[in-house]
Amino acid sequence: MVYNIGEMKKLRIFLGTLFSLSLIALAGCNITPESFWSGDNNVNHRYRPIKNISASDDEIRGWTDSVSGSYEVLILTDVHKGAGYYKSGVDAAFEKWLNSYDLSKVKFALGLGDFADGAKEGQMKDYAALVSKIEAKGKKVLNVIGNHDLFQSDGYELYSKYCYPGTSYYKFYTKNLAWYGLDSGSGTLGSRQLEGLKAAMAAESKRVVVFTHVPLSRSELAQWFLPFCLRDTTERNILIQFFSEMEIQGYLCGHYHPGGVDKFGNFTQYNFRSFGENGVWYIMYVDEDAGSISYKEFN
Repeated sequence: MVYNIGEMKKLRIFLGTLFSLSLIALAGCNITPESFWSGDNNVNHRYRPIKNISASDDEIRGWTDSVSGSYEVLILTDVHKGAGYYKSGVDAAFEKWLNSYDLSKVKFALGLGDFADGAKEGQMKDYAALVSKIEAKGKKVLNVIGNHDLFQSDGYELYSKYCYPGTSYYKFYTKNLAWYGLDSGSGTLGSRQLEGLKAAMAAESKRVVVFTHVPLSRSELAQWFLPFCLRDTTERNILIQFFSEMEIQGYLCGHYHPGGVDKFGNFTQYNFRSFGENGVWYIMYVDEDAGSISYKEFN
């Protein structure tokens, strides 16, 4: 049988989508594409003007002067407390690492979403217990919401209760960088957040680091199955162009568990692998003077 180019393209897209669905089923998610974005799907309902926690938190206010030069940031993403595929022994391994690693250069930690697999309060409490071990070492954990954290109607309320800073759209400052946490838990920033973000970032005198849950875009496999990246292609293209023009320091995200690094124009997207499924976490090395980011994976 001979296929023309159009038929081959359709077949390729179909097989890619089928394969992606199979991967999700094997991972134990048992969900449809739309249920990636369960709970309150409208991010505009959650929108508030960006919160500057460098102005509201005394400790973080001090980072504007004290956090500079070369330092480290601990990164966790896709913890998925309560998931059937949660990796056995990962909590013990992480706690052992936490007690043995030299944390003196770690200034803070970032949680990039999907902390609770089903947005249940018990799962959020389990994540909060994990965070408490990091905070016991004197390291503040700043979070952004993931799509799984919204799987119940009260998901955002539970996230706000158990995950600092209680919002998923905020910014803070170190000496040479502006750090922007974005709410992409519904697979989109939404019109209100997008416009507010563009206005806020355009006024920055410092270079920006963006951290959020959902990648802007991912590998070809992920493109076949849109829940692995931002859903609205127009929004995605606007952000990629805007971030490239701004020459942001980096775009940090999770969601796509296999992870990977992608270059978009004048910036790099760092997609970190899952803590809960892959049993990994990261140290990101920041050099504000050189304007560089690199990272190392631990397990």
